[in-house]
Amino acid sequence: MAKIKWVLSIIMGLISTFIDQYGILIILVGVAIVFDLITALIRVKASDDDVWSSEKCSKGLLKKLALLVGMSFGFFLDLFIPHVLSYMSIALPFPMPFGMIISFYIVLNESISVCENLYATNPEIMPKWIVNLLTNIKDRLENDAELTNEDSKHE
Repeated sequence: MAKIKWVLSIIMGLISTFIDQYGILIILVGVAIVFDLITALIRVKASDDDVWSSEKCSKGLLKKLALLVGMSFGFFLDLFIPHVLSYMSIALPFPMPFGMIISFYIVLNESISVCENLYATNPEIMPKWIVNLLTNIKDRLENDAELTNEDSKHE
């Protein structure tokens, strides 16, 4: 019994430390994903589309899963890189930003999707300037991703 308490204490300590460091990012990403799912369901219901077709539903859920895996990988890099550098006696004067950058990207992307869903459901809900701003951001993000993909193909 003492061994179980010891193991649980270590596990809970690690989880607590992780949540303390990344908790707000995890909450923000989770809330953004939930809002996107809810507004997508509203959009589909309003347009009489078949939301529950297995292909659409599977594709959407896999995209959300990929976002969470990407965020988790960013957190992994935040922990892994400083650990490896410490073996080389290299100390970074700043924390690694990968988890935060990926989390912010996910929240921004999901927020754009929420606004698109709301606008598609009822264009009067969203002010036109917000739609234009978010559309421009989305276009820039997609263009940057395309340029990055083309650059990696040429290497």
